[in-house]
Amino acid sequence: MLDLAIAGATAVTPSATAAADVGIEAGKIKRIAPPGSLEPAAQTIDARGMLLLPGAVDAHTHLDGEMFKSRTADDFESGTAAAAAGGVTCVIDYAFQTPGQSLAQGIEHWQEKARGRAIVDYGFHVAVWDPTEAVRDEAARIVESGVASFKIFMMHGFEERARDYLRFFSAVAKAHGLLTIHAEDQHLIGYCTERLLAAGNRSVAHFAASRPPLSEAAAVARAVRMCELAGAPAYFVHLSSAAALREIRRARDAGANIAAETRPIYLYLTEERYLEPEGERYVGLPPLRSAADRDELWEALADGTIDTVATDHCCWKLHEKLGADRFTRIRPGMSNLETLVPMLYSEGVAKGRISLARMVDLVATNPAKIFGLYPREGAIVEGADADLVVFDPNRKRVIHAAEMQSRSDYDVFEGFEVTGWPHATISRGEVIVTGRKIEARAGRGEFVRRKPFTAQWRSL
Repeated sequence: MLDLAIAGATAVTPSATAAADVGIEAGKIKRIAPPGSLEPAAQTIDARGMLLLPGAVDAHTHLDGEMFKSRTADDFESGTAAAAAGGVTCVIDYAFQTPGQSLAQGIEHWQEKARGRAIVDYGFHVAVWDPTEAVRDEAARIVESGVASFKIFMMHGFEERARDYLRFFSAVAKAHGLLTIHAEDQHLIGYCTERLLAAGNRSVAHFAASRPPLSEAAAVARAVRMCELAGAPAYFVHLSSAAALREIRRARDAGANIAAETRPIYLYLTEERYLEPEGERYVGLPPLRSAADRDELWEALADGTIDTVATDHCCWKLHEKLGADRFTRIRPGMSNLETLVPMLYSEGVAKGRISLARMVDLVATNPAKIFGLYPREGAIVEGADADLVVFDPNRKRVIHAAEMQSRSDYDVFEGFEVTGWPHATISRGEVIVTGRKIEARAGRGEFVRRKPFTAQWRSL
């Protein structure tokens, strides 16, 4: 007898989007069968009229993050509760190396944050702040430990140690790891910021002008060349502008081995938000862009220029976002985890901008392939982890922060009406969310060891 059956849904599998029943045993997908042909199960979910999607893999989160001498509003318990409620069954969070510390120490610090708290499964990237020779030598051991990706910030001291970082790029390439790159040029940002502050322009209304699209595009172009020299593959996080996309396309046409991510705020919001009262709530890095940039991002989702959508979930209480004496001191980030999947369905699939299959690629299949989790995660295939979302495409919901799982007390999408919302979320065969109720205990989430990066990920 099966442990769980999901019957009557339209399932999105790698081969088709079609009616299928799915049987689960011992936490794995045991069988994908024509409707009505599964063997009996101890529990059955009637999913008639619903979609069955692979659980989303959010490859960019900051849970229990440490910034500005404080912690973000969501730790691994509340953050993964938000993930589960929104149909995300695996997060890859950023562990941070402290200067003078080994990468392994940074990862263990983040393991301590996650153990006993995470509701869904989790993995790590490690952010590199101090690329010493010892850290370069450590790269291969980190990849072997199941943490196969390394974060590089092209600001906050990158320029002063660019040659050390280039050596580190080479070490990552030899270890079959992947660089995840925050591409903003620190000198261009510094120049723009100096001019604005010298003219007395300190408010959030000037934040976007301090970090123009040119600073993002210039950093992408430079990082591509550095990676080319080092022979290293790269994944560019949270791209926000048409200018950056042009650099991605140019690099790919020249044969560069790169992948690209965007985040929800750039798909639904534009820079005019900074002119609103409490415009600080919309501050993230890079800034919101123009409507033309937003439209270019949607085109890039459809044509394959962008490979993934991830949240960069890094949220605060509203009072922590407000009150800075200038735009450079506003805490960046906001809550996104619970709305990643439903909003992309509502604004993308339901409005005809992208297909349902393409949405699944962007939030589940592609991140699983890029980050060494496929086919365990990211697809409805026999033998995979039973990480699934029963999704109601007709359910309408208005977003209100007070109703969300995040401990943030505001939501940048407050008042948005969304068409389509998860009905149930299943993690390793366990129903962890039904409706809006979290049914799983904190600490059930497991650390997932990821395979080394493969340049052939698109053909997996």
